[in-house]
Amino acid sequence: MKVDFTGRQTEVSAELRRLAERKLAKLGRLLPSVTRAHVILTRDKHRLLAEVSVHSRQLDLAALESSSRAPQSLVRAIDKLLRQAQKQRARRRPRKGAASPRLQPAARRPQPRPAGPGAGSEARVVRSRRALLKPMTVEEAALELDEREDGVLVFRDATSERMKVLFRRKDGQLGLIEPEA
Repeated sequence: MKVDFTGRQTEVSAELRRLAERKLAKLGRLLPSVTRAHVILTRDKHRLLAEVSVHSRQLDLAALESSSRAPQSLVRAIDKLLRQAQKQRARRRPRKGAASPRLQPAARRPQPRPAGPGAGSEARVVRSRRALLKPMTVEEAALELDEREDGVLVFRDATSERMKVLFRRKDGQLGLIEPEA
């Protein structure tokens, strides 16, 4: 990777050059297709601006940071670039080679399991979590459920002090489970 340095109203010291090259090497390992980088340091009264731009065939990233010290500005700008690069890399990774869920053959869709005492031997718990049973009304629980991603809420009814489960059905309506004790 080729790194160019520009100083506006300031001089880019050898120490700053080494710092920038060391930090940009980490970015080069994250995005191996990076061909060149340009670091611009600008002094503006009492603050120092660091602008870093990175160019590759597929992607151009840029970051601007300011502080009272040049090394601090430079490190913050390159850290911002690292976060941008990780975000871009994460966007591309899941799609690579993945088939569309709409195009899956019917054979790969989950089959209903037979009911019975010995039939569930292949079932296993995939995820478990603890739930704090907060006392609330059914209306409050419905509002809380709208904010959740998973579509299930376990709560304690404020009037009867009994545990209840509110869940979103496939048709979009809400279902309520009141266990018998």
